[in-house]
Amino acid sequence: MTKNQQHEWRERAPDGTKYYVRSHWDSRQWRFTVLKSEYEGDWEPIEKPTLENWESLRDLLWRKYQRKKLPFKYLENVDKIIADLRAAEPPEAEQGESCD
Repeated sequence: MTKNQQHEWRERAPDGTKYYVRSHWDSRQWRFTVLKSEYEGDWEPIEKPTLENWESLRDLLWRKYQRKKLPFKYLENVDKIIADLRAAEPPEAEQGESCD
């Protein structure tokens, strides 16, 4: 993979405020940072990105790949990480179960 790839997107918090997320490939791993306000503050690292962070990155990478701006290797790498995270999640309880 190419060194020093940086990808950025905007998301909206449940309270309606916008924030920016940046993902950076440093030739070994992905690093995520967040900017809470575009007018003040610094980029803060996200120590443990959520599955939603990874899925947002994957969506962004897919769109860049379709426009031939990114090699497929990045998608494969992120897909593997997402699959590992989903495998590590505890299975959801089935609906309708009773706890008698």
